[in-house]
Amino acid sequence: MTESADRKIPLRWWVGVPAMGLMVAFALVIVFKVVGGSSSAANADALTGPGDVSIGELSQIRTSDFHSMAISATEPAVILYGYHNGILMSEDGGRTWHRTTLSGQGDDAMGIGISIADPNSAFAVGHGTFFESADGGKTWTRTQARLPSSDIHGLAIAPDGRQMYVHLPGFGVYRSDDAGQNWRRMASVPSDVMQLAASTGNVVYAASVQGGIFRSNDGGATFRPTAPLSGPILSVATYAFDGNLVYAGTQSGLFSSDDGGTTWTRRTLPANGPIPVVTVNPDDAHDIIAVTVSSDGVGHVFRSRDGAATWKRS
Repeated sequence: MTESADRKIPLRWWVGVPAMGLMVAFALVIVFKVVGGSSSAANADALTGPGDVSIGELSQIRTSDFHSMAISATEPAVILYGYHNGILMSEDGGRTWHRTTLSGQGDDAMGIGISIADPNSAFAVGHGTFFESADGGKTWTRTQARLPSSDIHGLAIAPDGRQMYVHLPGFGVYRSDDAGQNWRRMASVPSDVMQLAASTGNVVYAASVQGGIFRSNDGGATFRPTAPLSGPILSVATYAFDGNLVYAGTQSGLFSSDDGGTTWTRRTLPANGPIPVVTVNPDDAHDIIAVTVSSDGVGHVFRSRDGAATWKRS
């Protein structure tokens, strides 16, 4: 398949250079800048709007960038969406959105996780941020994680709700076995890893913008590359109870694999564009949400109930 004809939108790169002794690590963050979006609006109405019903679109998002998303395991109509200035929540399956208490300048949400074991427990991480919620994402409290850096790119929560993973550029992947109370260093991954995804059986995926999708079968102790995808790689998601089912969002569209990344299949959405956000319902392997970004910087929210074969408002 050829990707040279795929339409691309401008990318904005932020480069951080942390140094420790003689080590210099470059951390790249890919951000889609929105034309006309205002993340300082008083309510989510200025950031979101109705979708195009004729193509099955749920809604449109006009935030300054696009980072992360999570579906509640017990309430599939409840969705959290993260961007650089906070978290929006939908309680009607992605049709409309409203603000949560995490909505300030710099309240970055590069990674979001909702516990399957306790859906009231949610976490959000980003550039200098680590937040917890005890009410499913409605309200948030800043906390201090015992990590060597507060710059966190990516978050994944395993189905047991206690095993958690984060990526710290320049430090590697860290794992907690007690729901974020304590952390230990696991493997190194490329510094441009933006997202993580976790499943049962100690399966963890890491999405490197330039390096592709990496998989760990031992809880983050080691990672190996999956079959290559032409990048940049923007997002990754896996089904909570089958680590072989994985989705990858790229600059040229959405791909899926049912063999753990050994082979990939391109998926077609009703609107073309990069896929910076994709998530799988932890209670339904066929329930997928993807956000595709058009050339004007608008995020188009689509949901599939048949494993990304079709995308409909249902």
